[in-house]
Amino acid sequence: MDTKNKQNIRAPIVTIMGHVDHGKTTLLDVIRKTNVVAREHGGITQHIGAYQITHKSSLITFIDTPGHAAFEKMRSRGADVADIVVLVVAANDSVKPQTVEAIKHIKGTGKTIIIAITKIDLPNINIEKVKSDLKANDVLVEDYGGQIPVVEISAPQKKGVDDLLEIINLVWQMNPKPNLENEPLEAIVIESYLDKNRGPTVSAVVKRGTLKVGQKISVDGEVITVKALVDDTGTNLKEAKPSKPTSILGFKKTLDVGSIIYDSIKTQQTKTATTADHAQLIARALEVKGKFNVIIKADVLGSLEAIQTNLPEKIKVILSGVGEVQASDVAFAKIAKAPILAFNVKTAPAVLLLTEREHVLIRNYNVIYELVKDLEEISETFQKAKQEAKIRGAAKIIATFTLDGKKIAGVRVTSGKLKIGDQVIVKNEQGAEISSKITSLKKYKKDVESAVAGQECGVGFDQDIDFREGFIIESLG
Repeated sequence: MDTKNKQNIRAPIVTIMGHVDHGKTTLLDVIRKTNVVAREHGGITQHIGAYQITHKSSLITFIDTPGHAAFEKMRSRGADVADIVVLVVAANDSVKPQTVEAIKHIKGTGKTIIIAITKIDLPNINIEKVKSDLKANDVLVEDYGGQIPVVEISAPQKKGVDDLLEIINLVWQMNPKPNLENEPLEAIVIESYLDKNRGPTVSAVVKRGTLKVGQKISVDGEVITVKALVDDTGTNLKEAKPSKPTSILGFKKTLDVGSIIYDSIKTQQTKTATTADHAQLIARALEVKGKFNVIIKADVLGSLEAIQTNLPEKIKVILSGVGEVQASDVAFAKIAKAPILAFNVKTAPAVLLLTEREHVLIRNYNVIYELVKDLEEISETFQKAKQEAKIRGAAKIIATFTLDGKKIAGVRVTSGKLKIGDQVIVKNEQGAEISSKITSLKKYKKDVESAVAGQECGVGFDQDIDFREGFIIESLG
C-alpha cells in the first residue's frame, strides 16, 4: 500500500474476546507496554478502555473494555465499533463455554476473526485439538482449509505478539475502511464512569468525523460542549480523528456503553428526514412475518394513549415512548425493520442523518386522525400485499361442469402452479373471496398431481362453493 493511499485509511479497531482465563488481559498488557509511543509519554497514565499503538508505522486501536455482555449491548444499540475480533483460545485448555459464547457474538456481527492460540509456553498443550474444536464450532482456520488466520502466542515471553500485529495489519490492508474525518461526527461510547475529581468521564472511539475541544455534541438527548479530550497516555488533545480513542470531559452524567455521539450542529443536509411513502413502508414490513410492526414516539402520554387506543387491529406497536426520536429508537427500528411514527415531536439533525444512513423509515404527524387513517390504509394494503406474496399460482375459470355429481371448475392456469392439497382463494369479479382446498385435478379426464402456467385442467374443491366463468383461483400453496 503506498503512502498516499495509506493516509486515506483509518486505523483498524480491534477487540479481544475469549474465555476468562485464556490470557486476554495479559496479551493486551503486553501489546500496550511494548508501544513505543506510550513510552515516549512516560508510560500509561490512565485507563480509558482503549488505546492506540504504532506497529511498523501503522496505527492499531485496541479496545480492552468490552466483555461479551458489553459487546452484545453495543450490537443491540446499533453501535458498530470493532472492525476485527481476536479470539483467544488457550493451547492447554482449548474451546470452553465462554469461547463458544464469544464465537456466537462474533458470528452475529460478521466481523473478521483472527485466532490467537495463547499459553503455548505451558506444558500439556495441544494446538491441533484447539483447531479441531474450533472447526466443530464452525470456525475453520487456514490449516483446515478455511480463511481464518491463526497466531500462536506466549504473552509472558512476548512470543508471537509481533506476528499478531502483523496479521492484523495484513487483514486490514485486504479490506480497509476510509478515513472519513470530514464527515459528520459519529463516536461510540465504550466506557463511562464517575471520576471523583473530574466528574462524569466518557471514553469513546471516533468512527467518522472529527471530535474537537469546544465542539457541541449530542448523545441520548443530551447536548454538551466538549471541555477536554484526553488520550490513554494522559495527553490532552485538541481533536480526535477516526479510530482515535479518547476520554471526553463535559458531560453532566455517565452514559450507557454503546451510546452513539453525534455532532449537534444543524446542517442544510440534515434538516429534514426523507418521508417514507406507503409503498416503502409496506415493502419493508413484508420482510418480517406477522403483523405490521411500528415504533411510536409522541409529545405527551395522553397523545400516545389516544394513538394506541385507535390503532387498527393488524398494527403492532413494538416500541413506544414520549419525547424526541433518539438514536436508540433508530437502532431498534433497524433491527425490527419497523418504521418510526413521530407525533408532534422533533428529531435531532444527527438522528435524522442516522435514519438515512441506516435506511430506517420515519413519518411525522401533527393530527392523530391523520396518523390513524394513514395506518388503516397501510394496514389494508399490507394485508393484501402479504396475501399476494403468498400466492404460488393463479388460474381463471373458463368453464364449469359436473362430474360424478360434483361441480368442477374448468380453468386455465395463468401463473405459477396449482397442485392437489393447495389452499386456495376463489374470487369473483368484485373481489369477494371464498376459501377452499383443491382435492382433485384432471387433464382430459385423467387424474394429475399438478398443473402449471399455460395448461388447462379441471379443479375439484373440498366443499360445494358457488363459482362461475370469470372467477379467479389463487393458490397459497
